[in-house]
Amino acid sequence: MLKHLSMIQRNILFLISLLSFPLLTFSLERQDTKTDKVQQTKISRDKNIFRVLEGKEIKTLAQELDIYAKNFNQYNQKEMKIDNEKKVKIIENLRNKFYLNFSFGSASLKDYDVYDNSTNKAIWDDRYTKIGSSFELGFGYDFGKIRTEISYARENGRFDEYLTYSNNNITRIDKDRGKLHKDFYIINTYYDFRDDKRISPFIGLGIGFLNSIQDSAPFIPGYERQVLVLQLKGGLSYKLSKTNIIFVEGFTRNADSHTTNDGLGTPYVYEAKNGFDSFGIQIGLRKFL
Repeated sequence: MLKHLSMIQRNILFLISLLSFPLLTFSLERQDTKTDKVQQTKISRDKNIFRVLEGKEIKTLAQELDIYAKNFNQYNQKEMKIDNEKKVKIIENLRNKFYLNFSFGSASLKDYDVYDNSTNKAIWDDRYTKIGSSFELGFGYDFGKIRTEISYARENGRFDEYLTYSNNNITRIDKDRGKLHKDFYIINTYYDFRDDKRISPFIGLGIGFLNSIQDSAPFIPGYERQVLVLQLKGGLSYKLSKTNIIFVEGFTRNADSHTTNDGLGTPYVYEAKNGFDSFGIQIGLRKFL
């Protein structure tokens, strides 16, 4: 009897267990489903939050990039403007350094002895008008205290008379003969002692080429000669304005010797060892461009 009862109890427990298993499984499945739903909701919410934050970040980044681009463009425009202003200023400064010179005055043409090359003795003395005319044109660039300049100068005078040493005879020349003009092409360098002041002394040194033309005179044929020349200057300048300067200067122009003949058809050659030299004074205007 007891044994039969025990078997019935076991069967009942088995039946209960069998019936409770689906309920437990269903409960677990519901719990898992609920957990999954919670997880999905959380993930969805996180995704939404991320999207919102991502949208805000992209918008903020776009705004920042836009601001950066605007600032960059403004900076570039400002830099370009500054560069253009600098270029314009440099060009203006360079242009303002170039100048033109014009001066005129009087020149004293130096008398000189003419030597017989065969004996190296002075044969006669050429004598010129003591006061001739002179003018000069120049184009230069001002570096500050130092200036460089290319100039053209011309002197006009007249061969007046000559002295023959063998008999001390003076031969005078008619006014319509013996005219002389000299063309100088010179490269000069000047030094202004006080270039930033209104009044400034200056000195100049130049070297160049001389073309001299002299009309005929009794027993002396007309001729044209080309020689090298050395020019030395000294003067004083006064600034009327930033672009206009007036000046006064003294000059001396020393040329190489030249040869000639006596116009009588002889084979003798004569040399003027100190010929074509001159000195004088000029006033002028220097105008910056």
